[in-house]
Amino acid sequence: MLSEPTRDPVHAARYAFEPRGDDLYVETWLEPGGGLPEHLHPRQEERWSVESGRAWVKLAGTEIVVGPDDGEILVRPGVKHALHNHGDEEVHLSCLVLPAGRLQEFLTDSAAAAREGLFAKGGIPKSLRGARWAASFLARHREEVVMSFPPRFAQRAMVAVLGGNGSGAGAEAGSAST
Repeated sequence: MLSEPTRDPVHAARYAFEPRGDDLYVETWLEPGGGLPEHLHPRQEERWSVESGRAWVKLAGTEIVVGPDDGEILVRPGVKHALHNHGDEEVHLSCLVLPAGRLQEFLTDSAAAAREGLFAKGGIPKSLRGARWAASFLARHREEVVMSFPPRFAQRAMVAVLGGNGSGAGAEAGSAST
């Protein structure tokens, strides 16, 4: 059974989750102009399908437009990818994540911080509190997701300077209700 959707206003996305053993089923709705920035998963595989609408998918540097008739898009571990809705109507996607890891927590933490106004589009912190949250967030979720921006050296510096032990502002944002 799917969870209640959680909304991320910065990425103009909603997510609903259903754990499936060690895996995770995720339904994603991208509003017009919404999208998931380029990133990779070091250990997880994703299998995306478009349920309705058309999504712009960037996979290993190549951008394609996909719809419901185009079948499953396989994203292997370590492959950079992004999803966007450049259209005028909402796009509904589904994804199976193998194994789940803490990806649900990653998405709900990010959505909670977005609702609190801690960062702007592109992941840019809006304040010192937002920068501290980002450092903690990056440190806590590095096993699940590696963002393409800011560059890895900048992410490591942010974690080193602002702390990334999973406490403080990051823990506060992560505990916000969805």
